[in-house]
Amino acid sequence: MKRIEKVEPWFRDFDGWWYVTRRVNGKRTQIKLAQGKDNEPEARQQFHELMASWGSVRLPPSTSFFELAKAFLAWSKANNSAETTEWYHHYLSSFDDHYDGTVAELETHDVEAWLDSHTKWSQSTRRQAITCVKRAINWAFSKKVIPAMPEGIRDLKRPPMQSRKVLVSAKDHKRILKNTDKAFSTLLLALRQTGARPGEIRTVTAAMVDIKAGIWTLPKHKTVKKTDEPRIIYLTPDMVLLTKRLAKENPTGPLFRNARGQPWTSNAIRCRMRRMRDKLNLQDGTVAYAYRHTFTTDGLERGVPIAEMAELLGHVDTTMVSDHYAHLRQRKEHMRKAARKATKG
Repeated sequence: MKRIEKVEPWFRDFDGWWYVTRRVNGKRTQIKLAQGKDNEPEARQQFHELMASWGSVRLPPSTSFFELAKAFLAWSKANNSAETTEWYHHYLSSFDDHYDGTVAELETHDVEAWLDSHTKWSQSTRRQAITCVKRAINWAFSKKVIPAMPEGIRDLKRPPMQSRKVLVSAKDHKRILKNTDKAFSTLLLALRQTGARPGEIRTVTAAMVDIKAGIWTLPKHKTVKKTDEPRIIYLTPDMVLLTKRLAKENPTGPLFRNARGQPWTSNAIRCRMRRMRDKLNLQDGTVAYAYRHTFTTDGLERGVPIAEMAELLGHVDTTMVSDHYAHLRQRKEHMRKAARKATKG
């Protein structure tokens, strides 16, 4: 069995460096972390990144949630997509701002108090937040970074998943475009025209474009582990023209950029949509992802077969479309016509 070491950064006055000592198979190695006695926070951050890559170091009982989160995010950065790691970082940073105790002291009510402090979080957002905290702690326990699960965290319950029901009407879409800049309007146009996930739009590059075929091919995507195939996004004529322009403007790196020429981040998109909701008094749940649901519902209403819709969305089968993305019940007149059609003799 691989030996588990209990190690801590330490400072050497002789040369002014922070070190960590690691012993593997009887060999003792000193690793430099950061220079300067005042640089302990930087030294600990470097230590956490090393610890995550080792996967065999146990933190002391006094470990703060901040230290555990740093280690987990370093591991996630090496093993997950940038989008997934950013998602973890968003919620773990929020919880760290709220909770000042050690990991060992963490209890269910600490997480619940944090959730309750975010009065505008939906049930789905609360579920995501709990998922991130539990994932980080479960990782630390499974990797033997911490010796035991904190009391109450193992049984912390997540609220059930809610299907997203908010769609972006043509009227609201026009209002949003009228009240934002060209860069964000371009991003929203892509969301509306492709039905792609916001993360897919953010990461597409010119190298992934085949203008002749009218497609984007994304080698890395959310469901690649399930499909073992690249994600194909099919482009409308308007999207072909837009893609050609953006590929010319941005031959390297992401096609879609903000007004400063920087790639969009998920947090920047989230904040933009929140400001639009507040400014235009839009329905709660009007988020970037709602464009994907609108694309799906519009397509089904216009007669696109569900199997083809699943392919357009990048799903391996029709289950997700049926369970989560079809909102035809909101289109009452369409459903009345469907009922009449079903009963015609």
